[in-house]
Amino acid sequence: MSNAIEDKDATVDLVVTLGKLEEDIKKLRSNRNEHNLLTKEVLSKRNEVNKEIQELLDKAKDCMKKRDGLNQNVKDKKQGRKNLQEKLLQDKNTLEEIVEKEKIIDKGSIRKKRGAMIGLSKRIDKIEWELQTSVLKPEQEKEMIQILEKLSEQANKLAEEVHITTKQTELWKRISSAQKEINVLHVQIVDSAKESQIYHNLMNQHFHEVNNLRKTANDFHKNFITNKKAADGYHKDFLSKVTKKNELRKQLKSAQQEHRKKIKERIKSSIEKNVKKAYDKYQAGDNLSLDEFRLLVENGMI
Repeated sequence: MSNAIEDKDATVDLVVTLGKLEEDIKKLRSNRNEHNLLTKEVLSKRNEVNKEIQELLDKAKDCMKKRDGLNQNVKDKKQGRKNLQEKLLQDKNTLEEIVEKEKIIDKGSIRKKRGAMIGLSKRIDKIEWELQTSVLKPEQEKEMIQILEKLSEQANKLAEEVHITTKQTELWKRISSAQKEINVLHVQIVDSAKESQIYHNLMNQHFHEVNNLRKTANDFHKNFITNKKAADGYHKDFLSKVTKKNELRKQLKSAQQEHRKKIKERIKSSIEKNVKKAYDKYQAGDNLSLDEFRLLVENGMI
């Protein structure tokens, strides 16, 4: 009887332990699934930020490409302007030499106009030198270029009025044409430099935004790693508990089978005792009860 009680207690203990394991497994499964869901959400957010970063990088690279193209354009135009300025200087020197050689002495209004031309030429030279050597604001450059254009027009008009030689006229036309080209290049250089600065600022703005977004992406990534580790830890414990549960179920099944086997053996032993007792009464000729008679019939004793 004591063994039967012990077997029953062991079975009850296994059932209780299995119940607690089931609760632990349920909690672990819930925590694991919750962290897996958080991992997916954070991963999705991180990927969205990375996509935005890539789009900004593409924009920044496009701005850089346009800026570099404009800078090259400015460089080329500056070289073209330099070439024109060198040629312009040569023509002016040649013109001065011709005037010097001719030693023309003008009288009256012609002399005044020639003096005015020399004054204009000096002013033009001074402004050109200032444009080449000074660091000016775009607005100042444009204003000076407009002044140059007006001065060149006045000089050309005076050149026609003083009736200088054909060679001089030719040189004045070349000087005037070169000056106009230089003025055009001045404007184009200023405009291209402005546009280049706009793209440069946009590029820096995009890179600044990328740096800020990278910090956000890194935070999402750290969050992703933290949740993934937690989910993996819960999953590992979950699998360990499931393995333990399966082992205990096997033990419980084995214990239940053993318990049923002992019960059957006890029942069989009890029946056998009752059959022997009834048979002995039958052999002795004693009166049998209905149950004793049935036991003997069922076991083929009578």
